[in-house]
Amino acid sequence: MSAHPLLFCLSTLLSLLCESPCHRDLLPPSLLAFLHALTEWKEEWGGYKHRQRVPFKRLPFHCCAITFTPFEDPVCTEDGTVYDVVNIVPYVMKHKRHPVTGQPLALKDLIKLNFHKNPEGLYSCPVTGKVFTEHTHIVAVRPTGNVYANEAVQELNRKPKNWKDLLTDEPFTQKDIIHIQDPLNLQGRTIENFDHVQHGLAIEEQEEEAASKSSGLRNASEDMMCSKEAKAAFERGGGGKRAEAVRLLAAAKHTGKAPEAKQDAGQQGPGTSASAAAPAPSTSGGGDWRLRGPEPRQEGPHFKPGATTWDTEDYTTAAGKANKRVQERLADMVESAGPGGNKAAAAAAAAAGAKNRGKSPKERYEAAGHVKYVESSATTGATSRSFTSTATNVSTKTIKQLERLERNPKAKGYVRLHTNIGDLNIELHCDIAPRMCENFLGLAGMHYYDGTVFHRSIKNFMIQGGDPTGTGKGGESIYGPTFKDELDSRLVHNGRGILSMANAGKDTNGSQFFITYKSCRHLDFKHSVFGRVVGGLDTLTAMERVPTDKEDHPLSEIKITGVTIFTNPFEEMEKAEAAAEQTERKKKEAEAAGAAAGNKDQDYKVGKWFSAPGSAIQEDPGAPEEQEGGGGILRGFMPKIIYRTIRICIHYKGYLSQIRPHLHPHRPAAAPSASKPVEQAQKDAAAMPPPPAKKAKTTPAAPMANFDAW
Repeated sequence: MSAHPLLFCLSTLLSLLCESPCHRDLLPPSLLAFLHALTEWKEEWGGYKHRQRVPFKRLPFHCCAITFTPFEDPVCTEDGTVYDVVNIVPYVMKHKRHPVTGQPLALKDLIKLNFHKNPEGLYSCPVTGKVFTEHTHIVAVRPTGNVYANEAVQELNRKPKNWKDLLTDEPFTQKDIIHIQDPLNLQGRTIENFDHVQHGLAIEEQEEEAASKSSGLRNASEDMMCSKEAKAAFERGGGGKRAEAVRLLAAAKHTGKAPEAKQDAGQQGPGTSASAAAPAPSTSGGGDWRLRGPEPRQEGPHFKPGATTWDTEDYTTAAGKANKRVQERLADMVESAGPGGNKAAAAAAAAAGAKNRGKSPKERYEAAGHVKYVESSATTGATSRSFTSTATNVSTKTIKQLERLERNPKAKGYVRLHTNIGDLNIELHCDIAPRMCENFLGLAGMHYYDGTVFHRSIKNFMIQGGDPTGTGKGGESIYGPTFKDELDSRLVHNGRGILSMANAGKDTNGSQFFITYKSCRHLDFKHSVFGRVVGGLDTLTAMERVPTDKEDHPLSEIKITGVTIFTNPFEEMEKAEAAAEQTERKKKEAEAAGAAAGNKDQDYKVGKWFSAPGSAIQEDPGAPEEQEGGGGILRGFMPKIIYRTIRICIHYKGYLSQIRPHLHPHRPAAAPSASKPVEQAQKDAAAMPPPPAKKAKTTPAAPMANFDAW
């Protein structure tokens, strides 16, 4: 590397010597050959070159082509060059030419772009979710200005011949596709080749200051409010330099004629007349009431229900908004009770709401008795810690850890979500995703979703809600701040109306959920599906048609007014468990009461042995006396049922001994007892008939003895 500058200096010196023929003749042929080879190596191969020949880096896609800084309100030209509206509008009004190519350009030729950002704040495709980088092929659709990845337009527009915008369904042609960035075609991205860089065209700072003074007011005093400049600024709409550039661009689009660059204070340009002539959007006019804007609400001091003092709570914070919703719900309860209604019930509801105001959903759910803890197989480790550490209290008892009982129902759940636009009937997959469904039903049962808004809506994608703060960054679950995912191959984002949990990554589920407008298979196994819309798809269509701002916030408020639970399998399981526990408790109480009362009848304890059964057996007063040796000793060691069985067998044996001679006269009688005399026994034996004579045994003949006779 260090030899390259030396060789360059040597070749330069020799080239100067060879400029004249006389000097060339003085040099030897070998030196001329070396000079020729050195010059060829320097110019055509890897020799040292000037730094000025190295090209400048290309312009990033997210930067303005005039100031080379990231844009805020992007617009572009037909060739795909992107600018910030606050820079390109005054440039075109002054120079009337393209900042990059130098061709003639008018304001009406500018196209407003709509870049989308993901939750991390990075520019990405709204359809595929692919993050834009310097190697991404980025395109835009001229009629709508929406920016997509080229893969999405190729697969969803060009191949199926579906020439409609993927977000707005607005038709367009193939010529309306503008290439914002093509990694394989970098012409027009080198900054040093820009027309305004080569010719030094820019707006002077004095003109910018004059424009800023005429476009708005800063630190206005009472004297300035009466000046001509202030009146002109108010007539133009105010808002600063950026707002005025947007108005000028809109006026050029509307009239097809660019406004004048400089105007008198008392005159109005086309932009002013267009903006003044444009009717302001009405929030209470005609049309579909579901698409109207929200009524203006005062966010100043409020009166609490039944209070006579000013409420000074800050409702701009998340906690203030949550408390405000609780107060509004309690006020609705009291108002619905009416003058002749149940004031006690309304007061009890208000007291319950005030009591649970500072508790988390987990604390409220456990306080309601819906959570049951059982012993697990693991121990707390207190015994081992006390054995190995002197700083721990001594523990000689093994204590099991308590874990939360997870219920797994076999049935579906059904709820109705009430909104200010309409109702949605939802089926919950409690048999497949019990953890997600229990969280949703638990939050809905404690009115956690009442008064919340859908803070994000993207057409042809989904609508998201469930955040009590309305910012997309709040909400807790009944298990704590977050809980684990519950993914199943049977539950995917296939179709319209799929209910799924929103998260910020793996195992970060809270209270937020979203409902899909179309299939979103790229979200499978990233978000937990736990339900689907089975009724009210027209309401979902009306939600999708509500216009949104550049941050995807609905311009008209979509609020959840309440949730009606029709079927809750978890509550049914709780009732069944409570009934079983109550039955077992009553059985134990009955046993304890019988033992305390001295009940000796233990026949209901089948299969159990007693320490002193003889004392618990009472003699049957109507039973006959036993025979001699009939089990009087066994009576003290056997339960009553066994004793009676043995006694019946003894009586039956004596009965058989009496009737046996009559049943079998050929059999000898039983041996006489010792009490009968011998003579009587002999007489009985003589009176009995003799036994039948036995047939003589014959010897069989040989096998073939009678063969000849046969």
